[in-house]
Amino acid sequence: MPQSLLRVLNGEVLDKPPVWFMRQAGRFLPEYREVRARVTFEQLLNDSDLAAEVTLQPIRRFPQIDGAIIFSDILVILDALGCEVTIPEGGPRIGKTLDQIDINRPLDEKVFEPVCNAIRKVKAALPPKVTMLGFAGAPWTLLAYGIEGKGSKSWSKAKAFIHQNPVLAQQWMDKLADAAARLLNLHIEAGAQGVQLFDTWAGELDADDYATFALPSVKRTLSQVTAAPTLFFARTGYLPDSLNDLPCKGLAVPWQVPISEARRRFPKMVLQGNLDPVALLAGKETATRKARAIVDAMKGHPHIFNLGHGLTPETDPAVVGAVLDEVKA
Repeated sequence: MPQSLLRVLNGEVLDKPPVWFMRQAGRFLPEYREVRARVTFEQLLNDSDLAAEVTLQPIRRFPQIDGAIIFSDILVILDALGCEVTIPEGGPRIGKTLDQIDINRPLDEKVFEPVCNAIRKVKAALPPKVTMLGFAGAPWTLLAYGIEGKGSKSWSKAKAFIHQNPVLAQQWMDKLADAAARLLNLHIEAGAQGVQLFDTWAGELDADDYATFALPSVKRTLSQVTAAPTLFFARTGYLPDSLNDLPCKGLAVPWQVPISEARRRFPKMVLQGNLDPVALLAGKETATRKARAIVDAMKGHPHIFNLGHGLTPETDPAVVGAVLDEVKA
Protein backbone atom coordinates (compact mmCIF):
# COMPACT_ATOMS: atom_id res chain seq x y z
CA MET A 1 0.00 0.00 0.00
CA PRO A 2 1.52 3.39 -0.95
CA GLN A 3 2.26 5.70 1.98
CA SER A 4 -0.65 7.98 2.87
CA LEU A 5 1.54 11.11 2.85
CA LEU A 6 2.73 10.43 -0.69
CA ARG A 7 -0.79 9.55 -1.82
CA VAL A 8 -2.06 12.94 -0.64
CA LEU A 9 0.94 14.78 -2.14
CA ASN A 10 -0.11 13.20 -5.44
CA GLY A 11 -3.57 14.71 -5.06
CA GLU A 12 -5.53 11.89 -3.46
CA VAL A 13 -8.22 12.68 -0.87
CA LEU A 14 -8.16 10.36 2.17
CA ASP A 15 -10.73 9.92 4.94
CA LYS A 16 -8.02 10.46 7.57
CA PRO A 17 -5.29 12.93 6.62
CA PRO A 18 -1.64 11.97 7.02
CA VAL A 19 0.11 13.97 9.71
CA TRP A 20 3.57 15.16 10.73
CA PHE A 21 4.71 18.21 12.68
CA MET A 22 7.28 20.86 11.93
CA ARG A 23 10.04 20.62 14.59
CA GLN A 24 8.73 17.23 15.72
CA ALA A 25 12.36 16.12 16.25
CA GLY A 26 13.35 18.43 19.03
CA ARG A 27 13.14 20.14 22.35
CA PHE A 28 9.63 19.17 23.43
CA LEU A 29 10.69 15.50 23.75
CA PRO A 30 12.45 14.40 26.94
CA GLU A 31 14.42 11.82 24.95
CA TYR A 32 15.76 14.62 22.72
CA ARG A 33 16.76 16.66 25.78
CA GLU A 34 18.65 13.61 27.11
CA VAL A 35 20.72 13.52 23.92
CA ARG A 36 21.30 17.29 23.99
CA ALA A 37 22.51 17.09 27.60
CA ARG A 38 25.52 15.15 26.27
CA VAL A 39 26.35 17.06 23.07
CA THR A 40 26.17 20.56 21.60
CA PHE A 41 23.69 21.45 18.87
CA GLU A 42 26.52 21.55 16.33
CA GLN A 43 27.75 18.10 17.36
CA LEU A 44 24.22 16.80 16.92
CA LEU A 45 23.97 18.34 13.44
CA ASN A 46 27.27 16.89 12.29
CA ASP A 47 26.98 13.39 13.75
CA SER A 48 24.79 11.37 11.39
CA ASP A 49 24.11 8.67 14.02
CA LEU A 50 22.82 11.23 16.52
CA ALA A 51 20.86 13.19 13.88
CA ALA A 52 19.22 9.94 12.78
CA GLU A 53 18.42 9.02 16.37
CA VAL A 54 16.61 12.28 17.15
CA THR A 55 14.75 12.10 13.81
CA LEU A 56 13.44 8.66 14.79
CA GLN A 57 12.46 9.61 18.37
CA PRO A 58 9.03 11.10 17.53
CA ILE A 59 8.30 8.19 15.16
CA ARG A 60 8.91 5.70 17.97
CA ARG A 61 6.86 7.70 20.49
CA PHE A 62 3.93 8.50 18.17
CA PRO A 63 3.04 5.61 15.83
CA GLN A 64 0.29 7.81 14.29
CA ILE A 65 2.90 10.07 12.58
CA ASP A 66 3.17 9.58 8.81
CA GLY A 67 6.28 11.66 8.01
CA ALA A 68 9.80 11.78 9.43
CA ILE A 69 11.59 15.06 8.71
CA ILE A 70 15.35 14.85 8.99
CA PHE A 71 16.98 16.69 11.89
CA SER A 72 19.15 19.43 10.39
CA ASP A 73 19.29 23.23 10.14
CA ILE A 74 18.50 25.62 7.29
CA LEU A 75 21.84 27.39 7.78
CA VAL A 76 23.93 24.46 6.48
CA ILE A 77 23.71 26.17 3.06
CA LEU A 78 25.34 29.34 4.40
CA ASP A 79 28.02 27.19 6.02
CA ALA A 80 28.67 25.49 2.66
CA LEU A 81 29.11 28.94 1.10
CA GLY A 82 31.84 29.90 3.59
CA CYS A 83 29.83 31.93 6.13
CA GLU A 84 31.44 30.08 9.06
CA VAL A 85 28.14 29.41 10.84
CA THR A 86 28.15 28.55 14.53
CA ILE A 87 25.04 27.78 16.55
CA PRO A 88 25.66 28.50 20.26
CA GLU A 89 22.85 28.37 22.82
CA GLY A 90 21.81 31.97 22.09
CA GLY A 91 21.07 31.34 18.42
CA PRO A 92 23.05 31.20 15.17
CA ARG A 93 26.05 33.39 14.45
CA ILE A 94 27.46 34.06 10.99
CA GLY A 95 31.25 34.52 11.08
CA LYS A 96 31.41 36.01 7.57
CA THR A 97 28.35 37.74 6.13
CA LEU A 98 27.47 37.27 2.47
CA ASP A 99 28.67 40.75 1.54
CA GLN A 100 32.14 39.69 2.81
CA ILE A 101 32.28 36.57 0.63
CA ASP A 102 33.22 36.14 -3.03
CA ILE A 103 29.96 35.38 -4.80
CA ASN A 104 31.80 33.08 -7.22
CA ARG A 105 32.99 30.85 -4.38
CA PRO A 106 31.79 27.27 -5.12
CA LEU A 107 29.41 25.44 -2.81
CA ASP A 108 31.29 23.07 -0.48
CA GLU A 109 29.06 20.01 -0.69
CA LYS A 110 31.11 18.15 1.94
CA VAL A 111 29.15 20.21 4.49
CA PHE A 112 26.01 18.33 3.40
CA GLU A 113 27.44 14.83 3.92
CA PRO A 114 26.33 14.39 7.58
CA VAL A 115 22.67 15.18 6.84
CA CYS A 116 22.63 12.95 3.74
CA ASN A 117 24.17 10.09 5.74
CA ALA A 118 21.57 10.66 8.46
CA ILE A 119 18.76 10.44 5.88
CA ARG A 120 20.12 7.06 4.70
CA LYS A 121 20.19 5.77 8.27
CA VAL A 122 16.68 7.01 9.12
CA LYS A 123 15.23 5.65 5.87
CA ALA A 124 16.62 2.19 6.65
CA ALA A 125 15.00 2.23 10.11
CA LEU A 126 11.57 3.73 9.31
CA PRO A 127 8.33 1.75 9.45
CA PRO A 128 7.04 1.13 5.89
CA LYS A 129 4.10 3.56 6.32
CA VAL A 130 6.29 6.57 7.23
CA THR A 131 7.52 8.93 4.50
CA MET A 132 11.08 10.28 4.67
CA LEU A 133 11.17 14.08 4.32
CA GLY A 134 14.07 16.44 3.63
CA PHE A 135 14.14 20.23 3.70
CA ALA A 136 16.07 23.40 2.95
CA GLY A 137 15.82 27.10 3.70
CA ALA A 138 14.40 29.38 1.00
CA PRO A 139 16.62 32.04 -0.62
CA TRP A 140 15.19 35.12 1.13
CA THR A 141 15.39 33.54 4.59
CA LEU A 142 18.99 32.47 3.91
CA LEU A 143 19.87 35.94 2.62
CA ALA A 144 18.31 37.52 5.71
CA TYR A 145 20.56 35.49 8.03
CA GLY A 146 23.53 35.82 5.68
CA ILE A 147 23.41 39.63 5.64
CA GLU A 148 22.26 40.21 9.22
CA GLY A 149 24.88 37.89 10.70
CA LYS A 150 22.47 36.53 13.33
CA GLY A 151 18.79 36.36 14.16
CA SER A 152 16.94 39.67 14.29
CA LYS A 153 13.63 41.21 15.32
CA SER A 154 13.58 43.68 12.42
CA TRP A 155 15.93 42.22 9.77
CA SER A 156 16.74 45.85 8.99
CA LYS A 157 20.20 45.22 7.48
CA ALA A 158 18.90 42.53 5.15
CA LYS A 159 15.86 44.56 4.09
CA ALA A 160 17.98 47.62 3.44
CA PHE A 161 20.52 45.54 1.52
CA ILE A 162 18.03 44.34 -1.10
CA HIS A 163 17.08 47.96 -1.93
CA GLN A 164 20.53 49.55 -1.64
CA ASN A 165 22.35 46.76 -3.53
CA PRO A 166 19.65 45.32 -5.81
CA VAL A 167 22.00 43.79 -8.40
CA LEU A 168 24.23 42.05 -5.84
CA ALA A 169 21.21 41.02 -3.80
CA GLN A 170 19.64 39.40 -6.86
CA GLN A 171 22.89 37.61 -7.68
CA TRP A 172 22.99 36.21 -4.16
CA MET A 173 19.33 35.19 -4.33
CA ASP A 174 20.03 33.23 -7.53
CA LYS A 175 23.07 31.58 -5.94
CA LEU A 176 21.09 30.70 -2.79
CA ALA A 177 18.19 29.40 -4.90
CA ASP A 178 20.52 27.05 -6.78
CA ALA A 179 22.22 25.95 -3.53
CA ALA A 180 18.84 25.15 -1.93
CA ALA A 181 17.82 23.14 -5.00
CA ARG A 182 21.11 21.24 -4.86
CA LEU A 183 20.63 20.40 -1.18
CA LEU A 184 17.04 19.23 -1.75
CA ASN A 185 18.16 17.04 -4.63
CA LEU A 186 20.94 15.56 -2.49
CA HIS A 187 18.34 14.80 0.19
CA ILE A 188 16.25 13.01 -2.43
CA GLU A 189 19.26 11.06 -3.71
CA ALA A 190 19.93 9.98 -0.10
CA GLY A 191 16.36 8.68 0.29
CA ALA A 192 13.99 11.59 0.97
CA GLN A 193 10.62 10.86 -0.65
CA GLY A 194 9.37 14.43 -0.32
CA VAL A 195 10.96 17.78 0.58
CA GLN A 196 9.86 21.10 2.06
CA LEU A 197 11.30 24.54 1.34
CA PHE A 198 11.03 26.84 4.39
CA ASP A 199 10.72 30.62 3.96
CA THR A 200 10.66 31.35 7.68
CA TRP A 201 11.10 35.11 7.35
CA ALA A 202 8.77 35.66 4.38
CA GLY A 203 6.53 37.83 6.54
CA GLU A 204 9.34 40.31 7.19
CA LEU A 205 8.95 41.61 3.62
CA ASP A 206 5.84 43.50 2.57
CA ALA A 207 3.66 41.81 -0.03
CA ASP A 208 5.11 43.81 -2.93
CA ASP A 209 8.75 43.16 -2.01
CA TYR A 210 8.02 39.49 -1.41
CA ALA A 211 6.33 39.07 -4.79
CA THR A 212 8.98 40.96 -6.77
CA PHE A 213 12.13 39.95 -4.90
CA ALA A 214 11.68 36.67 -3.03
CA LEU A 215 9.10 34.64 -4.94
CA PRO A 216 11.01 34.36 -8.25
CA SER A 217 13.89 32.76 -6.33
CA VAL A 218 11.50 30.30 -4.67
CA LYS A 219 10.28 29.36 -8.14
CA ARG A 220 13.91 28.99 -9.29
CA THR A 221 14.59 26.52 -6.47
CA LEU A 222 11.42 24.48 -6.82
CA SER A 223 11.67 24.22 -10.61
CA GLN A 224 14.99 22.39 -10.21
CA VAL A 225 13.56 19.76 -7.82
CA THR A 226 11.54 17.25 -9.82
CA ALA A 227 12.48 13.78 -8.51
CA ALA A 228 10.13 13.93 -5.48
CA PRO A 229 7.08 15.98 -4.45
CA THR A 230 7.79 19.41 -2.99
CA LEU A 231 6.06 21.50 -0.32
CA PHE A 232 6.54 25.22 0.23
CA PHE A 233 6.09 27.04 3.54
CA ALA A 234 6.01 30.85 3.62
CA ARG A 235 5.55 32.08 7.18
CA THR A 236 3.42 35.11 6.43
CA GLY A 237 -0.13 36.18 7.14
CA TYR A 238 -0.72 37.51 3.60
CA LEU A 239 -0.20 34.43 1.39
CA PRO A 240 -0.03 36.00 -2.11
CA ASP A 241 -2.28 34.60 -4.84
CA SER A 242 0.83 34.13 -7.01
CA LEU A 243 1.73 31.10 -4.87
CA ASN A 244 -0.76 29.30 -7.13
CA ASP A 245 1.87 29.49 -9.88
CA LEU A 246 4.66 27.79 -7.93
CA PRO A 247 5.93 24.47 -9.33
CA CYS A 248 5.24 22.51 -6.14
CA LYS A 249 2.70 19.89 -5.08
CA GLY A 250 1.77 21.37 -1.74
CA LEU A 251 1.47 24.58 0.20
CA ALA A 252 2.07 24.60 3.96
CA VAL A 253 -0.36 27.14 5.40
CA PRO A 254 0.81 29.33 8.32
CA TRP A 255 -1.49 29.41 11.32
CA GLN A 256 -2.38 33.08 10.72
CA VAL A 257 -4.36 32.18 7.56
CA PRO A 258 -7.64 30.26 8.03
CA ILE A 259 -7.33 26.92 6.25
CA SER A 260 -10.78 27.41 4.69
CA GLU A 261 -9.53 30.64 3.09
CA ALA A 262 -6.43 28.88 1.79
CA ARG A 263 -8.61 26.10 0.35
CA ARG A 264 -10.69 28.68 -1.51
CA ARG A 265 -7.69 30.65 -2.81
CA PHE A 266 -5.41 27.72 -3.69
CA PRO A 267 -7.83 25.11 -5.06
CA LYS A 268 -5.23 23.19 -7.08
CA MET A 269 -2.70 22.87 -4.25
CA VAL A 270 -2.44 20.09 -1.72
CA LEU A 271 -2.69 21.99 1.57
CA GLN A 272 -0.74 21.25 4.74
CA GLY A 273 -1.47 22.61 8.18
CA ASN A 274 -2.28 24.59 10.07
CA LEU A 275 -2.92 24.36 13.80
CA ASP A 276 -1.41 27.23 15.81
CA PRO A 277 1.45 25.60 17.80
CA VAL A 278 0.45 27.67 20.83
CA ALA A 279 -2.96 25.94 20.86
CA LEU A 280 -1.11 22.86 22.11
CA LEU A 281 -0.08 24.81 25.21
CA ALA A 282 -3.75 25.39 26.08
CA GLY A 283 -4.29 21.70 26.81
CA LYS A 284 -5.87 18.66 25.19
CA GLU A 285 -9.43 19.95 24.97
CA THR A 286 -8.56 23.18 23.13
CA ALA A 287 -5.93 21.58 20.91
CA THR A 288 -8.12 18.67 19.82
CA ARG A 289 -11.13 20.91 19.18
CA LYS A 290 -9.10 23.21 16.95
CA ALA A 291 -7.46 20.25 15.19
CA ARG A 292 -10.87 18.71 14.47
CA ALA A 293 -12.11 22.01 12.99
CA ILE A 294 -9.18 22.05 10.56
CA VAL A 295 -9.73 18.44 9.52
CA ASP A 296 -13.46 19.12 9.02
CA ALA A 297 -12.75 22.24 6.94
CA MET A 298 -10.50 20.21 4.62
CA LYS A 299 -12.82 17.25 4.01
CA GLY A 300 -12.96 16.44 0.29
CA HIS A 301 -9.64 18.23 -0.44
CA PRO A 302 -6.14 16.69 -0.34
CA HIS A 303 -4.82 17.63 3.10
CA ILE A 304 -1.79 16.88 5.27
CA PHE A 305 -2.41 17.76 8.89
CA ASN A 306 0.41 19.76 10.48
CA LEU A 307 0.99 22.88 12.53
CA GLY A 308 1.12 26.39 11.10
CA HIS A 309 4.73 26.65 12.35
CA GLY A 310 7.01 24.49 14.52
CA LEU A 311 6.34 22.80 17.85
CA THR A 312 7.43 24.93 20.81
CA PRO A 313 9.79 23.53 23.48
CA GLU A 314 7.10 23.89 26.20
CA THR A 315 4.68 21.53 24.41
CA ASP A 316 3.45 18.55 26.45
CA PRO A 317 3.98 15.33 24.44
CA ALA A 318 0.69 14.02 25.87
CA VAL A 319 -1.17 16.88 24.12
CA VAL A 320 0.60 16.03 20.86
CA GLY A 321 -0.57 12.44 21.27
CA ALA A 322 -4.16 13.59 21.89
CA VAL A 323 -4.13 15.73 18.73
CA LEU A 324 -2.77 12.80 16.71
CA ASP A 325 -5.56 10.54 18.08
CA GLU A 326 -8.17 13.18 17.19
CA VAL A 327 -6.87 13.65 13.63
CA LYS A 328 -6.83 9.89 13.08
CA ALA A 329 -10.16 9.25 14.84
